[in-house]
Amino acid sequence: MRKIIFLLLVLLMPICVYAGKPIMTEHEFTLGFIERLNLSIPDSEFKIVSDLRIHTKDIGGYELNIFLGNAYDVYKSESRELELIYDDQLAAIKNQHAVFSNNDVKSILPVLKSRGYIETAKKQLKEAGYDKEELPFYYEKLNEDIYKMFVYDSQDSMRFVSPDDLKKHGIGGSISSIASTNMKKYYKNIGAQINEVDTNGNGRLWLFSADENYEASILTVLGYLELSMQDHGSDFVVFVPARNISLIVKANDSVAIQLASNLAAQGYNEFGYPISPYGYVNKDGKWQRIQP
Repeated sequence: MRKIIFLLLVLLMPICVYAGKPIMTEHEFTLGFIERLNLSIPDSEFKIVSDLRIHTKDIGGYELNIFLGNAYDVYKSESRELELIYDDQLAAIKNQHAVFSNNDVKSILPVLKSRGYIETAKKQLKEAGYDKEELPFYYEKLNEDIYKMFVYDSQDSMRFVSPDDLKKHGIGGSISSIASTNMKKYYKNIGAQINEVDTNGNGRLWLFSADENYEASILTVLGYLELSMQDHGSDFVVFVPARNISLIVKANDSVAIQLASNLAAQGYNEFGYPISPYGYVNKDGKWQRIQP
């Protein structure tokens, strides 16, 4: 019996030594990290959404979702010490804090351009001898007709954001979200309004008024229209014939849609900075052209 007990102890000893400290649960890992966050960045308020997910609205005035899934996997693999894993995450968040506190980043606003504008700009650059693979301005596709570009907006001027600017600020994957947040704040600061227009019985039509520069950019601020028009239901069609015109009608109001289509076609042909003569409806976060 003594030999058996001795053998069991010998067999179990390596297991006990290898195991070391028990592995923390996802919840314990999250609690440990949020303690580090609160100590390291005391001017921001962090909340646990769920295990391995933390949220804050106070990173330089921007929202930030922190996902710890990859960090927890590294921790479980025992390939890196816990404190170093936490340090890596903190460094990334502090970098985001610095980026979002940058006044240049805070001045970035989205502007809409037609597909023709982008194609013409590429052609003109090529004809002028521009032979670099990367264009001097950054843009993203909104839909088949419209592209998003981004500008640094100051009191005196606007300058397009370039790919180099994105690299400098480290915002390549988040510029659209940043610009949208900035645009929403801008609308609030200038007192942008949505007012109904008298159509003499031709359906209900609303006009979005901002500052004659960013009316069309309402398409870049997801949720803004729905929140502003919540007393009138949902499913709106928006026309942005030019940068300073934004017409809004209900998706089930065929008479108003026809009126807005006529006005948009006229505005697209007659106003400066044309964008699109078509109407768009939001489907799952994407603006899709309505069928005529």
